[in-house]
Amino acid sequence: MLQFIIGPIISTLGALGKSWLETRKVKAEGNIKLAAAKIEARVKKEEAKANMDLAAMDGMRYSWKDEYLVIMLTIPVIMCFIPGLKQYALDGFAILETTPDWYRWGLTGMIAATFGLRTWSGFGKK
Repeated sequence: MLQFIIGPIISTLGALGKSWLETRKVKAEGNIKLAAAKIEARVKKEEAKANMDLAAMDGMRYSWKDEYLVIMLTIPVIMCFIPGLKQYALDGFAILETTPDWYRWGLTGMIAATFGLRTWSGFGKK
């Protein structure tokens, strides 16, 4: 008589345990798929950044903009080492300090776009 009572209880507990294990398995598989999707999305994002950099570099292949900016950025440095020109360089920077923020940010953006946005993306980060 006891087996007629215990048998169904054990069957029910076994079915509940099996159901619980299947639910855990499905959740674990879902978590694995989600993690894989996140990794794939990150890889695609990095590939897209690299492709944009390559396209930008290819577009600048015959441009003289890089050389122009290098010359313009080094002129004040050179002026600092020539007696009599140092003050002109300092005065020029003092005048640039009075320009609107949007103009200085525009210059910064132009330099960043020319020499590579990815180089500047980590600027100031620790």
